[in-house]
Amino acid sequence: MTIDLEYRRSICRKFRQPPVKHACLSCGSRALCIGCDGQTGCTNCLVKGRSCADVPSRRGGPRYCSARKRQSIVDSCAPVTPVAEVGTRSPKTSDTAEMPPNSGDEWVHQLGGLCGPGAGLRSVEMPLAEIDSIFDSIFGQNGDEPDFDASSTSGANSVRLYGSNEDILDAYYVFIHPYFPILPPPEHQPVSSRPLPKGPPTFEPTSPLSLAISAILSLIPHPNGRKPKMAEYVKRRREYAHCFAQTALGVIEKDNELLGMSQRSQSDSADGSRALKRKPFHPKLEVSLEGIVALTLLSIYEYAQRGHMDNMLQRANQALALAMSLGLHEAVEEDQFAHSRRRIWWMTYMAACQASAVSGTPPAFDIYDPWFMTPYPEGWKLLIEAQQVLLESAIFAADLDRTIHTTSDTSWVSRSMVELDRQISSSLFRCRDAPLVSQMAPQPDSVESTASKMMRDVTEIKLHAARIKLHRLCAFQDIMSSPIQHSDPSIPTNDQCPMDIELEMNSNPMLVKDTSLFSQIHNPQFPFTREASSKLCLHAALNIVTLLDNLPYPNHTSDILTDAQHDSGASGAELPRTMPNVICCGVQSSYAMLMLSLKARAIQNTMADEVNPVEGTSLSDFRKELCHSLRLIVKCFENYSIAFEAIQGISDKLGQAIDREFV
Repeated sequence: MTIDLEYRRSICRKFRQPPVKHACLSCGSRALCIGCDGQTGCTNCLVKGRSCADVPSRRGGPRYCSARKRQSIVDSCAPVTPVAEVGTRSPKTSDTAEMPPNSGDEWVHQLGGLCGPGAGLRSVEMPLAEIDSIFDSIFGQNGDEPDFDASSTSGANSVRLYGSNEDILDAYYVFIHPYFPILPPPEHQPVSSRPLPKGPPTFEPTSPLSLAISAILSLIPHPNGRKPKMAEYVKRRREYAHCFAQTALGVIEKDNELLGMSQRSQSDSADGSRALKRKPFHPKLEVSLEGIVALTLLSIYEYAQRGHMDNMLQRANQALALAMSLGLHEAVEEDQFAHSRRRIWWMTYMAACQASAVSGTPPAFDIYDPWFMTPYPEGWKLLIEAQQVLLESAIFAADLDRTIHTTSDTSWVSRSMVELDRQISSSLFRCRDAPLVSQMAPQPDSVESTASKMMRDVTEIKLHAARIKLHRLCAFQDIMSSPIQHSDPSIPTNDQCPMDIELEMNSNPMLVKDTSLFSQIHNPQFPFTREASSKLCLHAALNIVTLLDNLPYPNHTSDILTDAQHDSGASGAELPRTMPNVICCGVQSSYAMLMLSLKARAIQNTMADEVNPVEGTSLSDFRKELCHSLRLIVKCFENYSIAFEAIQGISDKLGQAIDREFV
């Protein structure tokens, strides 16, 4: 079965709404892809209580694509800066960042911060009008354009393409399942990845799930590629991935129309699956559920590859709504598809929770809805509870910010903070006492065993990140209440602060955004001391570093390799981990360690005469350990960015902050 070409063109070319011709500097909509509505007082700024500086956008107006259509595919996306060219922009960013942090509100808001939504995600755009020609070039439908890889003289592919649904499914189990086990365990062991070595593909995916998986797989460098970081190869992988993703969305929309028509015409909704006359992509997955899995995968694609948090949230919520419309939230029946329904429901649920936590948006559903009755898959309960606690901590931090800005009553803070911290502590104890991986996955070297261990590590990572979110305002209030931002002498300051932070903050504008939070308000009363919260943040941050550094790499062959061999493909290039749903946790860890280093450096610089040599050496060693841990997080982010371009922006921003703080 082939995809209707005219239908694909119609869905690829239409805009849901025209681009606005103004964008707000205050909310940083262009940088963070929040979607400024272009009004005089934009909605984002009104909600966050910020002054709105509205300026004309140079990206507005009509797009004249006729000239670009005559160009080759390789040259068609020139406005998008490849990963390899990031270094050329660093001097400009660095020079601008050296401006005094109090030079204006616009500059403070443009700087952003490590704790804000997006946290440095790079926006990677793709002209929709060019998707058709890219699709034709992939599958060789246009006989006049046989150039399937213009950069290769030998005909070797530079993009991971597969020759059948079975090969795509096996590649899913190699590269995606260990990090995001949304499908049932593999039907056979071992599994291997078999990308086409050369030539245009003879197989065109038609399932939305196979297309969504192909979108992610095509971002991973091909084992034949000798220079996978070359701008040309990165650009080509981006084009293929975006084409697969857009085509998947079109098929999902068409599937939903067919399912809706079938359910309206027949009382038995189970017959809806028969409306999709397509062979199942997975033997234990109903065809009608493939769109849900595809949307969930594409929500992570939008975040990690394109840097679009609005699209991430939209895809995740759409997947959750579709799952509920098909009754997955109350799937208690036992049959051959029961296990896959449970996995799909709870992975979709967690993806929607994660999207809300990352974007700083309250969830569109009750996370403790009593109608969510689907049983947990074995060993998943702690991970789901950790995701819930992480979202609750994010909501707590957002509510606290709002309360502080509006000088509202803060009596609720102490009670909520103590209760959430108790939940985190209890979950951490249960996580460490959980059954060993081998007890949940009988085959110790299987894909499912790796996924089980990964889930246990991710559970602990999310809990530590939740603790940092919960305690960071209390831990670093001495820095946030520093008088460096005060232009009004009547604004109260914290006279008990034992160190002069002004010099330290000026040297590291990455931390400016959070200082503006406490600069114009009274400090709330927290149930924890500053020292206790700082120590909790430190321990949580270091635990996150250790866990991130030990995450497994993909196993690219059917052979069981040693740990040292897991990180390299046939060409010797490093293979990326996929499904980066713990990036925000690494960012929280980085923020906490940078703030702790800032405090330690302030003590060193301002109390040099009072600190004895032993204490001075301890402070120096402490900062060296923090620097080493921060470099490990950058290393983790760099691995993810091999496949996902938007993550490179976070890595670059964190690297700049480390250089300013420690070099």
